[in-house]
Amino acid sequence: MKRLIREELLEKRKMHGCAEKDPKDCAIKDALFALPEFSRAKTILFYVSIRGEVKTEVAISESLKMGKKVLVPFAKLKDKTLMISEIHNLDELSPGAFGIPEPKHPQEFPLDEIDLVVIPGIAFDRKGNRLGYGMGFYDRFLKNLKGDVPLVALAYEFQIVNAVPKDDNDIVVHKIVTEKEVISC
Repeated sequence: MKRLIREELLEKRKMHGCAEKDPKDCAIKDALFALPEFSRAKTILFYVSIRGEVKTEVAISESLKMGKKVLVPFAKLKDKTLMISEIHNLDELSPGAFGIPEPKHPQEFPLDEIDLVVIPGIAFDRKGNRLGYGMGFYDRFLKNLKGDVPLVALAYEFQIVNAVPKDDNDIVVHKIVTEKEVISC
């Protein structure tokens, strides 16, 4: 079931053109920035967007200009783990594991200083269940965070499905921000 949902939505994302994507990305960023969780956050972990995901580069740049600490993940493939590192601008990134931009010179950052996590995904349901790429990097990482860190997913409205199959290891997000609404899970 997960595989079918993943295939269908990745295909939809691939067909999603820039002309329709750019205004949606802007609306999603604005809605994210309007959240009280974002306003309160001093240190934010962002994903760096790839392959049709909701773009985060503008949000990262603007967050840095606001004086917020911005963290991005980097993968340790041997351990199948995500680590995080602070960045000061987007020029510090280069393609890493799976072609995802990562810090060129990562410095591990303490998990207990994270105030907000912005999470990618392929599909979500209104209960906060998330379908990722299937390797479990984010789920394993999120289990190590202190319990009160808000987890906010960015998604296009078409990525919201009736139900995402959930396993015991899957982490639920607290909010989902789309171009049309903010879903509290």
